Amino acid sequence: MDNAKDRTVQTRPRRKHVVLRALLAVLFVLLAAGILTVGVNIAVNRNFTVSFYSIRCDKVSDNIRIIELADLHNKEFGENNEKLVRKIESLHPDLIVYAGDMMNYQDDDYSVLFTLSDQLSEIAPIYACYGNNELDQFLFRDRTFTGQLAEHNVRMLSNEALIVEVGGSVVQLIAVSDDVKQFDVKTNNAKKFLDSLDPTSNCRICLTHYPELFLEKLLDRGIDVAFTGHAHGGLIRLPRIGGLYSSGEGFLPEFTSGVVQTDDGAQVVVSRGLGNSGFIPRINNQPELVVTDICWY
Repeated sequence: MDNAKDRTVQTRPRRKHVVLRALLAVLFVLLAAGILTVGVNIAVNRNFTVSFYSIRCDKVSDNIRIIELADLHNKEFGENNEKLVRKIESLHPDLIVYAGDMMNYQDDDYSVLFTLSDQLSEIAPIYACYGNNELDQFLFRDRTFTGQLAEHNVRMLSNEALIVEVGGSVVQLIAVSDDVKQFDVKTNNAKKFLDSLDPTSNCRICLTHYPELFLEKLLDRGIDVAFTGHAHGGLIRLPRIGGLYSSGEGFLPEFTSGVVQTDDGAQVVVSRGLGNSGFIPRINNQPELVVTDICWY
């Protein structure tokens, strides 16, 4: 009997070792899969995909092709962004818009953005709105930033409206600079600007960095089409679910990619962006160049 008890006691440590080794093996497989996933996505994210959208608006008299760039964060696709420029040139846009965060706050080297803008301005007119990085740079670090951008043929709009002739159509471009927290602050003028807008028979196109404004602040403003960014596609995109997180909406945000129609009929184009500003890698979320055709039929 004593020998049987001894044998039973001796087998217990061995079982513990087996379980521990199995757990370590599982952890190793998960870690290896995670590293492989990140590595594959880093390789994929060195290039960009092109997304095409078609939006109907009977306020235009001819079709308009608009190319949107957002959240570049000084990234380059080829030397001097030659891959990006060649692709945009081949798409023959009528208008190019920057939806913010094309550079990084506290980075005084604007050469990537300026060189890109010099090349793109030879293809089509460029209009831009402030992202949080451009606005912070302008407010807290470099008051000359907007003027320098203008020297490279980019028209920056900030809480203002502009009538623009595009191809055979006339549209109204408006730009909103403030995020949700600053929208109603008295020292800013986003709400005041929008309240002062008169109705227009032209297609009203809104440039704003922050798509979450369309959850409430930009509803019922007569906006037909909007171009936005900021959410970086939700950083990590899950199959059938979409983006996991955005700084403007939190987890499982509504506005991360594609065209979202709001309750008042606005068509909000949300770019997944071209670059990245944080340490979290883009997973299942390749950088994106957005091409939108606004059609009268």
